[in-house]
Amino acid sequence: MHVFLISLLLLFFLDNAFAVQLYVDDEVDLSVYRREVPPSNIGNNTNFILIRELKHGLLALLPASYKRSLKAMRESNDVVCVANRIKTPERMQEFLFSLPVNIYLSRRLYQHASDEPLDKRVLNEQGEIKSLPHLFSHYRQSLLVVAPTVSYGPFLDRQLEKVSNENKLFRDGSNYYDTMYHMFRKKRADFLLGFPAEIYRHQQQLPTQYREYDIADAPKYVVGHWMCNNNPKSRKFLQLFDGYIRQIYQKRDFYDAHLKWLPETAQQKTKIYLDEVLGQLMSQTP
Repeated sequence: MHVFLISLLLLFFLDNAFAVQLYVDDEVDLSVYRREVPPSNIGNNTNFILIRELKHGLLALLPASYKRSLKAMRESNDVVCVANRIKTPERMQEFLFSLPVNIYLSRRLYQHASDEPLDKRVLNEQGEIKSLPHLFSHYRQSLLVVAPTVSYGPFLDRQLEKVSNENKLFRDGSNYYDTMYHMFRKKRADFLLGFPAEIYRHQQQLPTQYREYDIADAPKYVVGHWMCNNNPKSRKFLQLFDGYIRQIYQKRDFYDAHLKWLPETAQQKTKIYLDEVLGQLMSQTP
């Protein structure tokens, strides 16, 4: 009943077709949202669950780079959103965020197994990388493939700012997750900061051996949200949308959309963190 009422409110609020514009910078994600192909990862699976329940005409799916999305968000008076965005202090000053839509185990640093293991001087006693700046002060000729318009989360963003651009191989545009991975796999870069879930997905398709390292003091997980422009229409939409998201949290599909894409070793950790995030949210008064 509650979901039905929220749908009615959304219909009342969005009295013209395509009032909410979701800009999508990944071709595979766009195909999933359009129901042309099945979901293939945590991000597009969790968002697919949300999108499939929206009434026809409530949402326009628009292919666009992240830069173009930001331009639209800053200039449009309509509701313009992008999915799978991490909250950062800079973004929160300018944009609005939905409740969490998905969580990922934090990025790890991946290295080719054919290369020499990292020097112990860049690792702490737990075998974690002390910091990215410390790593690249030792490996001055090595390259890390990165996407300049992507936030790696406040913790890693701060560290990456201190890494010289001479140690970065930049890749921007659409499908950057897959493109960066393939650049790394082909050894155009020495290191990749990757989500374990994404690396696992690629290894299911083409098994490849890597070493992986945690980064000392990094958060254990990151949370993805819908990020929308800041205007009265968007605030109203997100108020209604968040009520709908709370209902999705209680469905088994939401958990399955996270766990089915992970190796067994990562499923239990993810479930613990998911319970932690959702438990805090569900205990709060909407």
